[in-house]
Amino acid sequence: MADELLSPPQAADIAGVHDDTVRRAIEFGLLKALKVGRIWAIRRDDLQTWIDAGKPNHRRKSTRKTEAEKDEKQPDSGTGEDQ
Repeated sequence: MADELLSPPQAADIAGVHDDTVRRAIEFGLLKALKVGRIWAIRRDDLQTWIDAGKPNHRRKSTRKTEAEKDEKQPDSGTGEDQ
């Protein structure tokens, strides 16, 4: 029985991510895929392995602050005096 092959948009839909996330994971070698002509084909088993690994994609670290970081107060100088 042949493995089921998926296109990046199909794989993205199954994984619940954007198409670009799947393409980036393929580009960085984190998601195995076959090149068929100009089109990438992903085996369903390889997609499941990638999903189980937490869907890594080498996206650059966000510079946005998380909600927890926004809520943290800056430590005061410790003098206890208003200036």
